[in-house]
Amino acid sequence: MPAPHAAYAAVDLGASSGRVMLGFVERGSGAADAGDGSSTSRRAGAASGAHGTSAGVTHRAATNPEPGRVRMLEVHRFPNGPLPSSLASGETLRWDAERLFEATLDGLAIAASVAREHGRELAGIGIDSWGVDYGLLDAAGRFDGTVEHYRGAPAGAPADADAVVAPRRSYAVSGVPPQTINTSYRLRAAALSRDETRASGTVVLVPDLWVWLLSGALGAERTIASTTQLLEARSGEWSRELIEAWGLGSFTFPEPADAGSLAGYTLPHISRRLGVEHPVAVYRVAGHDTASALAFATPGDGQLLVSSGSWSVAGVSLAAPQLDESALAADLTNERSVGEQTLLLRNLSGMWLLVECVREWSEEDGRMLDPVALVREAAARDDLGAPVFDVGDPRLVAPGAMPQRIAQLCAEAGGVAPEGRIGTVRSIIESLAVAYAETARSFGTVLGEPLVSVRIVGGGSQNELLCRRTAELAGLPVVAGPAEASAFGNLAVQLVAAGEFADLEAVYAAGGDAGGVTARYEPDRPFVVDRSERTTVS
Repeated sequence: MPAPHAAYAAVDLGASSGRVMLGFVERGSGAADAGDGSSTSRRAGAASGAHGTSAGVTHRAATNPEPGRVRMLEVHRFPNGPLPSSLASGETLRWDAERLFEATLDGLAIAASVAREHGRELAGIGIDSWGVDYGLLDAAGRFDGTVEHYRGAPAGAPADADAVVAPRRSYAVSGVPPQTINTSYRLRAAALSRDETRASGTVVLVPDLWVWLLSGALGAERTIASTTQLLEARSGEWSRELIEAWGLGSFTFPEPADAGSLAGYTLPHISRRLGVEHPVAVYRVAGHDTASALAFATPGDGQLLVSSGSWSVAGVSLAAPQLDESALAADLTNERSVGEQTLLLRNLSGMWLLVECVREWSEEDGRMLDPVALVREAAARDDLGAPVFDVGDPRLVAPGAMPQRIAQLCAEAGGVAPEGRIGTVRSIIESLAVAYAETARSFGTVLGEPLVSVRIVGGGSQNELLCRRTAELAGLPVVAGPAEASAFGNLAVQLVAAGEFADLEAVYAAGGDAGGVTARYEPDRPFVVDRSERTTVS
């Protein structure tokens, strides 16, 4: 049963930034009125298939049946990126994991304080992050602070691993196609290396590593584990076949766990660090940020789902994995969703391209440039040409010299280089929109029927130019929002696990703009935003 006046912290770790959001449920007559105020977003979502019912652990008996309104506040945001020394030295690219965890603790302490200001106590914590990256615990259960960065993955790994297990077989088992960043390939490279510190240990992916640091509880939440290429797509268990074939017997893999399960409670020193007098529940939410962002998805709703952030991950929700050769040929990834559903996805590049360009331009100018201002200026410049390049080109994976590489790709595609910085921004957005539109068409081919709409969530949902051009190029309506989709999905799973709501559909219905649609874009007319009844969640 949820604690009276409980609040929950959703920690959402992205490749370029992290954030801590505080969520809670307001109940009573005022909350009911506020909930009615968000009905525009709720009806819009229902009409477009935005909110759905997800099976499994996302359905619990609600111990507090009184209707309420979900509020979500951003309490802390912090930058993320590769460890500067590894970026500059040519060493193996690594995350600044120690600083990132300290920033997480800072945010959780702020969340506990803000909860008290609202007459509440922090009762739950959930962690989601990007996929594939991991830390290793040694035989004594110690973590040395090293989390290698997927953008530093060895280029030759897929060919070596594919010579041992044919891609057709590994795909039939895991549903994940060959990709340089796959955890499986990187573990194989580590196992074959002479580095004894990396060639064995317990493999803990980032969100589960944070759960372990907070609570001491080991586990492998299934949505994040499915990004490794080592989880069986159908059973949700580790594949002994692939682990043994790739020579990964020196590694240990924690027991898989469902999203929505209780991992444990904060360790005493963590509770003190957060300034709370009681242990706080730590939940295994949908650990992969894509699965959290798309927690609302309904199988068979005809929508292309796009989680648009540092990466763009586009796909559809299915009741079961699709493991045939057509899906492999299309380079589609099967990842676990909440419950026992599957997200059939294509990994594309995303706003990482813009982040890298802005980083380089800021270094050139000796001051930090505002990416939002650059996008706004690019949107106003319809006179600029926007040469298109392949956002999935592997040359765009590594950091550094991004504007120059984009110019080269544009030239190779038969176009001309973008016109200056604003032209480069416009070219990035146009190329992403083209990729989204082409992906919508390709999924229609794979599924045997055309899709009916595109749903963009995450930071890209606030980019009006990106949404408008996607609608025009795909010839489909685009439904945008929420912007903080991963954080809200994280919070939603906690609220169901804690008994605040019976299922995810009820949480999204009570979330207003925080969990719903904020804008629509039609292919044949300008975008439409209905602000008349919108409820601000702040």
